[in-house]
Amino acid sequence: FVSFWPANVQLVGKDILKFHAIIWPSLLMALGMEPPGLVFAHGWWKMGGGKMSKSKGNVVDPGPLIEEHGADALRYFLLREVPFGDDGRFSPSLFIKRVNSDLANDLGNLLNRTIPLVIRFCGGKVPHPQHGNSAGLEDLAKDTLERLDQFMDRLSFSEALSGIWQMVKAANLYIDRSAPWRLAKDREKQEELHTVLYNLLEVLRILALILFPFIPSSAQKIWEQIGMEGDLDSQILEAQDIWGGLAPGREVKKGPPLFPRIEG
Repeated sequence: FVSFWPANVQLVGKDILKFHAIIWPSLLMALGMEPPGLVFAHGWWKMGGGKMSKSKGNVVDPGPLIEEHGADALRYFLLREVPFGDDGRFSPSLFIKRVNSDLANDLGNLLNRTIPLVIRFCGGKVPHPQHGNSAGLEDLAKDTLERLDQFMDRLSFSEALSGIWQMVKAANLYIDRSAPWRLAKDREKQEELHTVLYNLLEVLRILALILFPFIPSSAQKIWEQIGMEGDLDSQILEAQDIWGGLAPGREVKKGPPLFPRIEG
């Protein structure tokens, strides 16, 4: 207790908020101890219109979901689907829709499109970019990082992920608009091609960093596939969040799909 107190955040169920927000701090102060910086009451996950509970027999066992789809898919759904603190509704169809839309179609597709293009057109090495030509992605990354601090301080995880996904969607749109496969056919546009592919890899590098708290295993795989070394849990965000941190010449690695689409 002494090692971890005072707490920055104390997380409690909303049905016991009164005790932990009034009586518990009073006891601590009477003992000359500091109360928690924030007492945050989380909501309930509901199933079939009611609160999940063992007595009702409507609890969803996370084990089979994790075994079949991975812990990151479930973590993402729980943190993204409902604003943290609100009640939320779980159903298999909602889970499948969120995973397929965000993780398979958006994030997974971005990685699966980028790495093969780098292997095909750059010999599998991170290319050298033209400086100052990030097509707005650098500004978007800076803005996302600034807003991310505010969201995380408020425990607004769903909003944080929504902001991060603006980067994911912008990068996918950037591929469509820049069409690197067409640039590759024009010898005079090789520098532009290399810049486009570098920008995509750099977006993926920053995404790996900021997604690590939410989907750690998948973020580590992105980190490794774009040629970065070391474990993400040892990285200091402030030292890595500057645009251009991916050194040209690193070797990328193609891996299996991060999030295969769920059929059904």
